[in-house]
Amino acid sequence: MESLRRNMKYIDLSVIGVLILLAVYACMAINATTRGNHNPLIPSHVMSKQIMWEIVGMIALIGGMLFDYRLLRRVHWWVYGISMVLLVAVFAFPAVQGAHSWIRLHSLSIQPSELAKLALIIWLASYMANVEESEVPDYRLRKQWIILPIFLVPFALTYKEPALGQALVMIAIVLTMYTVFARRAQFLMIMGFVVVIVGACILATTIYTQQTLGLIQNVLIKHHLLKAYQSYRILTWLNPSFSQDQYGYNIHMTQTAIGSGQLFGEGYGKGVLTSGGWVPNQWTDYIFSAIGEEFGFVGSAILVLLFLLLCYRLIRIAQTTMDPFGMYMAIGVVGMFSFQVFENIGADMYLSPSTGITLPFISYGGTSLAIDYLAVGLILSVGLRRRKIRFQTIEHKGRSL
Repeated sequence: MESLRRNMKYIDLSVIGVLILLAVYACMAINATTRGNHNPLIPSHVMSKQIMWEIVGMIALIGGMLFDYRLLRRVHWWVYGISMVLLVAVFAFPAVQGAHSWIRLHSLSIQPSELAKLALIIWLASYMANVEESEVPDYRLRKQWIILPIFLVPFALTYKEPALGQALVMIAIVLTMYTVFARRAQFLMIMGFVVVIVGACILATTIYTQQTLGLIQNVLIKHHLLKAYQSYRILTWLNPSFSQDQYGYNIHMTQTAIGSGQLFGEGYGKGVLTSGGWVPNQWTDYIFSAIGEEFGFVGSAILVLLFLLLCYRLIRIAQTTMDPFGMYMAIGVVGMFSFQVFENIGADMYLSPSTGITLPFISYGGTSLAIDYLAVGLILSVGLRRRKIRFQTIEHKGRSL
């Protein structure tokens, strides 16, 4: 405890500052999208609940920071197992808007897929650290087969809810962590896979648009490989003019709101589409459009810069710690945040299809906000203890000599 108090001066205050600014952005945007909006889907007392969850999140941040993250390495199987049980239990509760994504206990709603993402990061970090610290590290693919089922179980359960966006985040987590873990040949293989996927998306949206539309309609929808609304989201991404009065309405109004903000925005509380409630689900999936309309390009750019600064500081912690477990945890959290930010903002600007992913720290939410704060707190815990770990490592090497 005494050593922890001495290390408190090494807290990364820039991360704390960024989180406070993101909380201000969140409260202002949620207030703008819900004030005077009588949409029945908006939770009652939405601002009071958001402020309450911000306080809960800050408590989770402090708790995660003070907690010795290394204890998670001993119980990583328990953390993973509990999260899988919750992912299964969610199907025993009634669907909300067609998805079994929440466990409702009176007025409290828990989203197990949010915990599952963090549990997946903790398990992978423990496994990769064990391999790296073994006397003869074996990075051959046939020795790493266990990663596949460990990933597929939460991915399949989350996809079944259905929560395609959360399932895609899990793919991003695994790819990000494995890219750092992999050796040269495996790294080249992963990069090749990513290039093929990105290239296929570019071709699908530029040259082979009609063929892609036919594939979606005649294969994915016909054989129920995707839910109808998921397929329509892809269709509206490939063809922005597709069904703008129905399936493409959300994203069309979102882009219109962002465009109307221009350089400096229309002013807080003065956005016509935002204050009028013209953008559906704007307080969750499409909250970036409210920031774009009312704060313009400048306000939106500042928000993106805050996310970049947050990820940069977390990467710096990963670079400076000598504990592989802490390093892989930090990389996993960065991968999770980076993908969610890109996908959410990208969907609002037609850069990617809408998948229902919320914007970290900004969109209205309870479980997601608390887990995001907890994840950052755990990485700050890595930063607080990196000096002690470095000293122990040097001392151990000295004794070995």
